[in-house]
Amino acid sequence: MTAPDAIMGLDAAFWKATLGGALRLATPIVFAAVGETIVERSGTLNLGVDGMMTAGAFAAVVGASLAGWPFGLLLAALAGLALGLGMGAAVLKGGANQIVTGIAIALISVGMTTYAFQLWQPTGQTMPFVPLAPTIRIPFLSDIPFVGPVFFAQSVLTDAGLVLLAATLLALRFTRLGLVIKAAGDDPVAAALRGVDVVRTRLLALAFGGAMAGLGGAAITIGFLGSYSDGVTAGRGYIAIAVVIIGRWSPLGAVFGALLFAFFESLSLRLQGHANGLPSELYAMLPYAMTLIVLFLTARSRVGPRALAMPLRTEEG
Repeated sequence: MTAPDAIMGLDAAFWKATLGGALRLATPIVFAAVGETIVERSGTLNLGVDGMMTAGAFAAVVGASLAGWPFGLLLAALAGLALGLGMGAAVLKGGANQIVTGIAIALISVGMTTYAFQLWQPTGQTMPFVPLAPTIRIPFLSDIPFVGPVFFAQSVLTDAGLVLLAATLLALRFTRLGLVIKAAGDDPVAAALRGVDVVRTRLLALAFGGAMAGLGGAAITIGFLGSYSDGVTAGRGYIAIAVVIIGRWSPLGAVFGALLFAFFESLSLRLQGHANGLPSELYAMLPYAMTLIVLFLTARSRVGPRALAMPLRTEEG
């Protein structure tokens, strides 16, 4: 049976599982991408998102093993926040290059997390599994055929991602804080002349983005895996950066980009068990290939913050 024939012959149960899985797989990217959107709207480019997600994924498992999944979420957010503040200190206070610092943060985070994991669980020991965040079933709505199990019976983290999206949209559009963030990213010199502390604004944005990346990592380990392993993020931090561009620096657009990637990832995982004749590696590359194609098609028009990734001292000095 060829892949097209197999796809045409799939039933409703297959698509229900695929769509439900897409929402779960999108959750980590939603947290990281919304946080990165705020960071970039303030004028800073953070390439360390994947490292922050990795640190958050490990911290969540450690915290959940000690005191349950809520404590795991707290530790994950704190781990990402600390790394975000570290990058802010290097870039905003020390004048370090944003791109180089972001890459360094990613590499250091992955290396430190691998070392900490080996100390916590030496080779040969059984991999610990921790309690997952609970699933929220909305009464009546979750009982609707097909739609209910897909959209109204998801992890509490998936629901929290939707709340985060709504709060971020409202903050950017209707609050002074949102105006300050956008001003710091579009014209920091003019913003400073109007009394905006651009350095503090960008530092707070980095702290928020780091905390959200940490929660994104937690959404992987205590959202649906229940354990940690090296490489657990599978590059989702870089996907989060890509979907910010795909979404044209809008939180809503970034979430749509995350859902696009997650849909093809969920589809590829399901197709591996249904379609014969094609290597599994081809299905595994499907979500990344589709994201790259969409990024190529949408990245031609420049609609991002005008001062994004530009040295702050040059702009102010």
